[in-house]
This record gives sequence, structure tokens and C-alpha cells, in this order.
Amino acid sequence: MNKAAQLAAKLNGIEARAGMDMVEAEANKALHFDMIDDVMCIMHSDGSINLIGQMGSSAMVVETIAAHNILKVLTLSAV
Repeated sequence: MNKAAQLAAKLNGIEARAGMDMVEAEANKALHFDMIDDVMCIMHSDGSINLIGQMGSSAMVVETIAAHNILKVLTLSAV
């Protein structure tokens, strides 16, 4: 399991404050971290990515992109 999937699994079902603490810890050791509008983007050392957005005050939306799909995403965004 890639690092993005591991983080998403850890965040599933925990409260928002504990989740944000976990996200901050991951962002500090990430290969790259960026904020795009209200979405946190974390690239892990294995090339996988988490996109994390806030839904209200008590829920987060966490999406993952595996490293082997990054080229597809970058190719589509360059068009």
C-alpha cells in the first residue's frame, strides 16, 4: 500500500482535530506540500499524493493518487 493510501486509511473515522494533527505531521515530512485554494496537497516520498479538503467543521474529504497515475494527471493538466 502506498503512503497516500496509508494516510487515507488512518484518517478514516477519526475526529477532525486529531486528523488535522496527523495531516500536519505528514506535511512536515512530505516530499512536497502545497495549498491550492482550500485543498491541501501532500506528495509523499514514494510519489503518491493526498488531496485533503475540509467538509464543514467535522469532516474531511481525502483523495489519493498513486505514483503510477501521476503522469496521467500531469499530462491531462498540461492540455
